[in-house]
Amino acid sequence: MAVMQRVVGIAMMISWLGLSGCTNAESHNQPTAVAVDGQPGAAALAKIEEQKLTTVEEITALVTRMSATNKFRRLLKPLPESAHRPAAEMLIELRQGATLNYTIESLIARSPQHTKGYVKAGLLFFPFERYDLYRHLKTLPDINLNALDNWANQTDLYIPQATVTARAAVAENNVAIVALIESANISVLNQNKNIKATVEYRKAIESNCWQKARQLTWEPVQGLLTGPIVFLEADTTYDVKITLTDANQATDVLQTQFTTRPDKPPVNPKKIYQLSDIYDGGTLDLEKLGIEGTADGWAKIVGDPELVIKPQDGDKHAIYIGDNSYIYFENITVRGGRTHAVYAENAHHIWINQCDISKWGRQPNLTKNGKAFELENAQPINYDSALYFKQSGVITVENCHVHDPNPFANDWSKGHPNGANAFLAYANHPDPAFKGQIILRNNVFKASAEHRFNDVIEGRKNAESLGGFVRDSAIYNNTLAYANDDAIEIDGGQHNVLVYNNDISHTYSGISAAPARIGPSFIFNNYVHDLGDQRGKQWAAIKVGGLLSRPFGQVNLFHNLITVERNGITASRFKDDETFWINSQNNVIITRKDANKVGFNVYDPQGFAGNHYLNDYLFNIKAGKAKVDGNITQPYQFSDMLNESVASDIYQSSNATVELPKCDMHHIDNFSQRSVDNMQFIYGIAPRNNK
Repeated sequence: MAVMQRVVGIAMMISWLGLSGCTNAESHNQPTAVAVDGQPGAAALAKIEEQKLTTVEEITALVTRMSATNKFRRLLKPLPESAHRPAAEMLIELRQGATLNYTIESLIARSPQHTKGYVKAGLLFFPFERYDLYRHLKTLPDINLNALDNWANQTDLYIPQATVTARAAVAENNVAIVALIESANISVLNQNKNIKATVEYRKAIESNCWQKARQLTWEPVQGLLTGPIVFLEADTTYDVKITLTDANQATDVLQTQFTTRPDKPPVNPKKIYQLSDIYDGGTLDLEKLGIEGTADGWAKIVGDPELVIKPQDGDKHAIYIGDNSYIYFENITVRGGRTHAVYAENAHHIWINQCDISKWGRQPNLTKNGKAFELENAQPINYDSALYFKQSGVITVENCHVHDPNPFANDWSKGHPNGANAFLAYANHPDPAFKGQIILRNNVFKASAEHRFNDVIEGRKNAESLGGFVRDSAIYNNTLAYANDDAIEIDGGQHNVLVYNNDISHTYSGISAAPARIGPSFIFNNYVHDLGDQRGKQWAAIKVGGLLSRPFGQVNLFHNLITVERNGITASRFKDDETFWINSQNNVIITRKDANKVGFNVYDPQGFAGNHYLNDYLFNIKAGKAKVDGNITQPYQFSDMLNESVASDIYQSSNATVELPKCDMHHIDNFSQRSVDNMQFIYGIAPRNNK
């Protein structure tokens, strides 16, 4: 167990976006705040001023009209008509400049019979503040907590559990560390947005060599400070020191240790199985064979180059793991599986190394409207995956080659693509300790130009907080190619999901992070190039959106090298919502074409106030300048390099790295890489350390 050292205590609570509430509803010294633009509440307040509305009846009518508009109908659908008047009363109070928390608390104190209407109005009209409001309401003595949770669920608010980050978080004095093989994610609970948390780390054997990590990020959904330390070594113990500083410069220093996971799991020598001894055809069913290990001694299945797992016609899976756990596969070759090649459900601690998988999925026996069907009266073939671990977590897939599925994927001209995937992520294991923690590294997931994946790496339950990779996952050092939709989907739960050092090409879009239900996610050092589906059409290198409709996660983009014809960072509609929350720094984004909605380096038409674009090299070759719809925080420092000659050289190069002048001002601790002469930043894929 880690040992914690507390030095000085902090006693303050300041909420997200300054919208903290007064605990005394009768206080006349009420806090004030301004609503963030883009929310229905901010639009309503603007209309009230514009139309000079003053009475509750007039504003109730405004609420009713807004609830019927195309822009806000979806967002306000959970607001019953009986809550329109309470919403109007809330807006009247907010018009005077009071904070949302103070306003809802005061209204509840005056008219407790309308508590449900006030709460739902606050949560729906101000989605960016909903989590702070929810936490504040839980502190009120007269709130029925069960009713509050029910109303929150009706507004699609995710109610975090203390164990979502790690089951032992509270036991470690509010610091939770989830270590992967080459990274570790740090979370400090029971803090607030205005606390600054700096992080230093070192190998435990190095007594004086502290290195800086990136400052922790405020995560508003769970209400904690969090972030990763990256580029670590496997099976190594590190000291970590977290210094918390409040607005009054009071400090609290926390020290602990963590150990990264080993490169290989511990194997029980009595549970090493040669494939030739346990497999004689059909599905390899580990549940029937009773093969599984324990935390201290995994079961290991070793393949034979001459022995291929090939299920019989109609067998749904080539390898069926079921809910067995602690199993390590090595050097396995799979050909087939009617739906999935490898399948598990409610499993955890599965490790697959050096496997070759192909020819899985349903046979496309007929085509209708460009989509593949196995049977006449069935749905189009979709989600057939080489590797599908349903509601399973703590999974490692490394050094694998996944290729040549049976079904093909249609392109967008025939509607949303359907087809096969290399990996399907749904890491919402029923046990919070085993949620997420997916590692995909050093793999080649590659279809072909004529026969493509739907997504290369796809997520299930994209709109849900616990969908997709969920939390604490890492996708790195992979080559991903040939899909008619995305190369990687991390949509849904993105809490400390890391996507880095990947080579992405020949897909309709590169990396999708729409929506980010729980952040932050970190997308860095990726090389996205030569995009295009089977028609040669493409959309975006980085796809984001859905912040209003599915709040509230931040996406961080650092040091990515993007050379595409169409769009770089791009708003994509999710539930009619293009808004996103992004922190972009030190990326190189070069686009080639220039037309309507084509060639944007950054397409951010909603311009959420929390977005930051810092020192990104942005250039459109045809336009001869950057093409941006959005607000650039700080332009690229070396403006003389923003020209067609430099941009064209980068665009036409086949190198996955680009060296540009060093800029200490925009150095990102622990993320920024230096060249050997210590004079250049390296953008794109960093030098790989393949195991």
